[in-house]
Amino acid sequence: MYKRSRKILVTGLATGLILTSFVFPAVAVSDISNVSISAMVEDYITESASEDPITELVGPTVIPEVKAADVSQKETNPIEGAKPEEQAAAEETAAKAEETAVETVKYPQFKDRVIVKIDSGVLNIRATGDPDAEIVGTIDRAGIALVEEKGNGWTKIGSGNCEGYVKNDYIAFGDDAGEWAEANNIPKYIKVQGNGLRVRKEASSDGEILDAVYENETYSVLSQTDGWVKIEMYDGTVGYVSEDYVEVRFETPRAKTVEEIEEMRRAEEEDARREKARQEAEEQAKKESNSSSSGSSSSSSENNAAKRSEERIQRTEEIKKENESTITDDDDDIVTSTHSELRADMVAYAKQFLGNPYVYGGTSLTNGCDCSGFTMRIYEHFGYSIPRAGGQRTFGKLIKVSEAQPGDLVFYDGHVTMYIGDGKVIHASSERTGIIISSLSYSGTPLFARNIIDAY
Repeated sequence: MYKRSRKILVTGLATGLILTSFVFPAVAVSDISNVSISAMVEDYITESASEDPITELVGPTVIPEVKAADVSQKETNPIEGAKPEEQAAAEETAAKAEETAVETVKYPQFKDRVIVKIDSGVLNIRATGDPDAEIVGTIDRAGIALVEEKGNGWTKIGSGNCEGYVKNDYIAFGDDAGEWAEANNIPKYIKVQGNGLRVRKEASSDGEILDAVYENETYSVLSQTDGWVKIEMYDGTVGYVSEDYVEVRFETPRAKTVEEIEEMRRAEEEDARREKARQEAEEQAKKESNSSSSGSSSSSSENNAAKRSEERIQRTEEIKKENESTITDDDDDIVTSTHSELRADMVAYAKQFLGNPYVYGGTSLTNGCDCSGFTMRIYEHFGYSIPRAGGQRTFGKLIKVSEAQPGDLVFYDGHVTMYIGDGKVIHASSERTGIIISSLSYSGTPLFARNIIDAY
């Protein structure tokens, strides 16, 4: 039975090879072997009693090419039942192939991601791939998103806390996204990869050292040339850092959910309301002061009110002057630590939220917050009720930065952080970094600090 099967199969193979040579004369023997052998002798090999059934079928001249094709297949696609050494070799080959593939990616930032390539405005993110589906969020021009499921007309993406579908007409994938970003001059920034990276005056390792930057800090890119990146620091200093120790990225905002957009709107309205109330209170205090000085009120209670108003106005002016001047760190006085255990607990609690997103106007430690929203919620967790936004700049006791203890607030121009000790602060930095730890001088010299814990 086996002999008859072999004769039939050999005859079929011979006929197939002859026909193939007429139809595809330019096809190499190895190509033919690779296709026909695998398709036609698989069942036969399992039944054959011959030690080398392939030899019996096609003759010795084709064997080397057939075996080479078979070995190549095993190396790139490990099969079950392979010997341990063969499996290890296959895995090593696959790993090298994957490594080579990664190296060919021109824009790693966009690997498995898309960029929003609209001219202006925002792109709607919908619950399903339908133009009439519910809008679940929006993403700005040049926004970045992870590809979760690519479709012909619509792609499911994830960005920030938002997940949904966008039309393919308005996005670019992978390296195409990077090409679009380059062509449209999307701003770039660096993320520092090491501590104490020198910032030099010229694009040279012999250039004058201007400053140092630290791991995970981010700075705007002005230009790139010959292995050097020209950056602008937060205090306006312009210098060069080596391209070898930074990651250059495009400014790519994340999506916002409908709920986050609404939360931002409410926060802005609340800030406006508080600012209006503050201005009205100042105006009322001035009126009371003027009325008291003209002798229009003689009662003891009114005199006391006028006195308090004058004190408030005077103190407000003092704070404004103090905040406008830079407080230096040249005080060598030793500051005695207070509430050490509480301060340590505050720092440990704050660190739990490292990496969480920054959302302008947000106050959620998990879903997104801005700088003052972050510090407000940290303090709230420990029983302190402090205002948001600019209100924190005048809250608590004004102190020098050199006097700051873990848990105290440290202020920069338009930004607030929390000191955690060892010359570092934790803060909700920006949309591109979220909540991070930075050096005390990451944005130049801090303006001043506030001790709320002891002054509350």
